Amino acid sequence: MKQFRNLMVTAVLMSALLSQASKAETISADATLRYRIGGGNIVTHLTGAPAAQLYSALRGVGAKLGRMDSYGWRDLDRKPIPDNFDAAMLEAYQQGITPVILLEYEGSYQNLQPPQPTGSYDDWFAAGQAFARRFRPNGEWALANGIKNWGAEVYTAINEPDVQATIPRDVYRDALAGLADGVHSVDRALRVVPGGFATCNSHGDATLRGYGPAIAGLLEDGRLDGIDLHTYYNARWYPLTKGREFSVQTCFDRVKAVMGVKRDIRFYATEFNVARESAWEDPKLAAKLFLTALWDNLGVVHADGRPATVLAFPWNLGDTDRVDGPAYAMAVSEAPWRPDLRARTLRSVLQIAGDMKLTALDPKAGKYTLEGEAGQVLVWQNLPGWTGTPGAVWEVQLPPWAREAELWAWDGKRREIAVSGGKAIVKGLSGDETYMLRVLR
Repeated sequence: MKQFRNLMVTAVLMSALLSQASKAETISADATLRYRIGGGNIVTHLTGAPAAQLYSALRGVGAKLGRMDSYGWRDLDRKPIPDNFDAAMLEAYQQGITPVILLEYEGSYQNLQPPQPTGSYDDWFAAGQAFARRFRPNGEWALANGIKNWGAEVYTAINEPDVQATIPRDVYRDALAGLADGVHSVDRALRVVPGGFATCNSHGDATLRGYGPAIAGLLEDGRLDGIDLHTYYNARWYPLTKGREFSVQTCFDRVKAVMGVKRDIRFYATEFNVARESAWEDPKLAAKLFLTALWDNLGVVHADGRPATVLAFPWNLGDTDRVDGPAYAMAVSEAPWRPDLRARTLRSVLQIAGDMKLTALDPKAGKYTLEGEAGQVLVWQNLPGWTGTPGAVWEVQLPPWAREAELWAWDGKRREIAVSGGKAIVKGLSGDETYMLRVLR
């Protein structure tokens, strides 16, 4: 009987592995929506039961990505130990979640006993090479586990260096240069991105405490694919209710301008949320504003209007307020995971648009279009300061194949909308929230 159970477990595992291999999708600015959405952190030393809550949350909303981070990715001599990721990688694969790898380092590590300095270009080159060689699609780890066409395509390091701001800027630059060169020595198609920055959001500092200009050359020459900006919208400090001045696009454009980067770098967001506190403490209001924030992050564009966003991860889908307090926790219970209203809003978006791709973006008008086999989803940021004409009526020209339409908002489907003569007219809108029109074939 034990042997039979083992065979059954093996069969189930192999079935899951084959299923994942056949469904692999590349992380890119051209990916479907669910391959842009994820969460974190998948901490490498917490597999099994400790990670179950986050995996339940990712599956629960329909996301396919996760930030996988480690504080133990090298030894005390700064030699990389990538096999510390092995168990977490296998678990992510079995759970159907593609990881974005984060090699963590804080400036405070320099004060540990023994001290752990940031490390040289050569140290980070060795790390980038070792992790890419092991965990890229069809890399050493994948081959050892019989896994095809799946692995880590994006490698990041040093989360929010601008918060403590204790790492010397030239040392930081050399670390990112070493990581990028090491990863690209294995595969030029892999992407390297600096860990997220916080201070454009928190302090209005487009220099990111000087760390942005320090890596401008690496962004210009393509060794770094883009920048990761963390945006926590707050009623007092970053009030999106006051318009696009408090948008991700505004920070992205300001940061690029300060750095003087001319290349079309991409946008990443491994952390964002609407703070459910003070004037936004009402869960319904926080969820309504979260929908605006979500499309703000997903809808970032290059200067010519093409999509720039690669991924957008809310923080934190798996946590209850016991862990993270009520401001950012997006779960109301553990084991089983149950979503708060913001997470339910995200689930609704992926329900209607998860398998679609962004095809037209106009942040200045607050309008976005997604298309897929089932039809279209049209988004309107119908708020003052986010669109030129917020109001009660939304008139939409539709493709000739359109047969029916539905109005959706933060709380799900609101009502069905009549389609006539290739047009839909939506009336009775509030003029202070984001709407989605689902157009079906």
